Amino acid sequence: MKQMLERTYHGLVLDPFQTEALAAIDAGKSVIVAAPTGTGKTLVADYLVEQAMQNKLRVIYTAPIKALSNQKFKDFKNEFGPEAVGIMTGDVVLNPAAPLLIMTTEIFRNQVITEDPNLALVSHIIFDEIHWLNDEERGTVWEESIILAPPHMKVLGLSATIANARQLVEWISSIRKEEVALIEEKERAVPLEYFYYSKDTGIVTYDKLWKFYRQQRKHALTENPFAKTTHLDLIKTIEGKYLPLLFFVFSRKQCAGNAKELARTANYLRPHQRRQVEEAFLNHFGPEENWSLSTSQLKRLCAKGIAFHHAGLLPVQKAIVEELFQERLIQVLYCTETFSVGINYPVKAVCFESLNKFDGRNFRPLANHEFFQMSGRAGRRGIDAKGYSFALIDFTWFEKNPPPRFQIDRLEPLASQFKLTYNTVLNLTSTLNYEQIRIFFQKSFAAYSSVLASAHINEHLALLSEKLSNTSVNGCEHVSTWHCPLKHYPKLKEFERLQRVYRSLGPRKQHRAYGKAMARKIQSWEKLLANPPQQCPASRQTVCRDETHSYQALKQEYQELEQTLAVLPGENSFLDEFEIKKGHLRQLGYLRENEVLPRGECAGRIYVQELLVTELIFSGIFADLDDDQLNALLSAVDFESRKNDFFHKVEILDWTDVKNLGRYLQSVCGQDAVRYDPRVAIITYQWSRGLSLTEVQKFCNLDEGDIISVFRRTIDLLRQMRDAVSDPVLRTRLKTCMDKLDRDEAAVLEL
Repeated sequence: MKQMLERTYHGLVLDPFQTEALAAIDAGKSVIVAAPTGTGKTLVADYLVEQAMQNKLRVIYTAPIKALSNQKFKDFKNEFGPEAVGIMTGDVVLNPAAPLLIMTTEIFRNQVITEDPNLALVSHIIFDEIHWLNDEERGTVWEESIILAPPHMKVLGLSATIANARQLVEWISSIRKEEVALIEEKERAVPLEYFYYSKDTGIVTYDKLWKFYRQQRKHALTENPFAKTTHLDLIKTIEGKYLPLLFFVFSRKQCAGNAKELARTANYLRPHQRRQVEEAFLNHFGPEENWSLSTSQLKRLCAKGIAFHHAGLLPVQKAIVEELFQERLIQVLYCTETFSVGINYPVKAVCFESLNKFDGRNFRPLANHEFFQMSGRAGRRGIDAKGYSFALIDFTWFEKNPPPRFQIDRLEPLASQFKLTYNTVLNLTSTLNYEQIRIFFQKSFAAYSSVLASAHINEHLALLSEKLSNTSVNGCEHVSTWHCPLKHYPKLKEFERLQRVYRSLGPRKQHRAYGKAMARKIQSWEKLLANPPQQCPASRQTVCRDETHSYQALKQEYQELEQTLAVLPGENSFLDEFEIKKGHLRQLGYLRENEVLPRGECAGRIYVQELLVTELIFSGIFADLDDDQLNALLSAVDFESRKNDFFHKVEILDWTDVKNLGRYLQSVCGQDAVRYDPRVAIITYQWSRGLSLTEVQKFCNLDEGDIISVFRRTIDLLRQMRDAVSDPVLRTRLKTCMDKLDRDEAAVLEL
């Protein structure tokens, strides 16, 4: 049986890395699988879940984004039945006592840091997309989850290819005090080919692209001799043999706009397929007369085999696009980057409208790992001999902003993004003693990486120091002084040039500030160069020049390494920050020495703007608000608007007390301790009062999906608050507030 298992699973012939991973799971080991996107990592998780369910064990499956959590919930529910599977994503809690529980990593982190007793019965924790440890915003959550995961749980981590997988595994192994198996696969099951496209070049390789550009520039008669290329040109070129395809666009508006543009001239469905799409829309949305304008527009696109997918869509709209895509009724899907995360939607080709993205602060080139994560969707196993990646090129900015040459062997290594929150400080203080807390920080990937880097740099410095001591520069005493011809004569030329410039100024300008400064410089250089160097043979100067160059290069490398070493976080940097934050919490009345006070207990259960929310709870502000105003206020907490978001200005509540609380917290903890945006409150207020989504849309310019996201985030915060407070009257009120928001399009119906 075991021999058979190593070769097939549910009729599928396993790749060697899959066989190795399944054997490690059978041996009771924790396992990290790092393999290119599309090679079948998910099969390893499916096997673990199936084995656990057969053996009546409990399993938690965590994912970085809700879309992936929802997808896994639906898949496992279909396989094991609705009673066996639950989901917890903050704003959605269904069947939480189920043996197989799908959750976002944030929820798992909250459970381990508060030592939730329900975890005692869990045998395995699966971290899907474990390389999100590298995410700037959310990496801390992954790191804390791994550090605090109870020892009795075995870990399965699934990751795309990462440069320092061995370092990651050695870190996990060191903190968990167990052997962790690393299963790495470098090769893709379906090979990928990478191309670039412009109207002038057609489909070309990177080298041919540059060759064409240089030739055109050399013989160009105009400033811009290149034809403008659009997504339509690329689609037209490849649609004959490269469908279905994903087209990555780093702008929501452009995502939808491109799909509509293509639909004006293209149709990829036959009449019977078109009817299938129409039936699917009727099943999801009911009679057509009840549809919103956006749903009608989406249906018109999907009926031609074209669609778009981004966070601004309603959850049910995203669900139908995903469903039609899986059924191969969507041939061209314009999407944003999140579509490449976890969800298994392979295609024949992947296209990029641009190789630059806006990261919230600046436009920057895609990183290697981002490009390969997205390109990895190309190539359907068992269907395509190869997958294809095409990048659209705009020659207008080619010289200033050339396309990067992506290389799989130059992937950026995972780096810790560990940040200490007040919530973490409170929970560590309430559950661990000082020594355990010190060990907790030493266990962080940041500390582990810092120790490794420090050891490596010190080793390199020792080698350089030895080289420097053995690098003699001819034993000449004048090396690098003004008595050396190699240094003296170049400086003398510069000095003479400076004198000529000074003389050309004339008496009036010589007496001005810049003239006087020039005169002082001439005077000091005169002293430096007063004594000419002794005669030195040309042959000796040549040897000396080469040796000096080598010496200076070594010296510069040594100094740069010293600077790198100086900025590495010290062994106790997190512990020092921990003590500073504890001081803030004592000042605010959350701690008395190491005793967690009522405010602290409350904040320890709040995971979004914990200080501001706790102060709002204890301030008595809620008593002056009705339920709709309370929902409106809470929706403003931690809301981060996009660049061009617009809201109608309507004063629905007095923000004076909230502003005062915010200033008070910032006076103790700094500006970054508080984030809220009163502008968004208007849409939540109107929704809470019972207005329809169409009516609410009139108060802002947000996409429908973003509006629903505001309501779901508020529901999540209300649930956290309900679990954090003990007052039964307030708990009942918070549940009432949740119910007012959790309706119609904001209700999670697709699960």
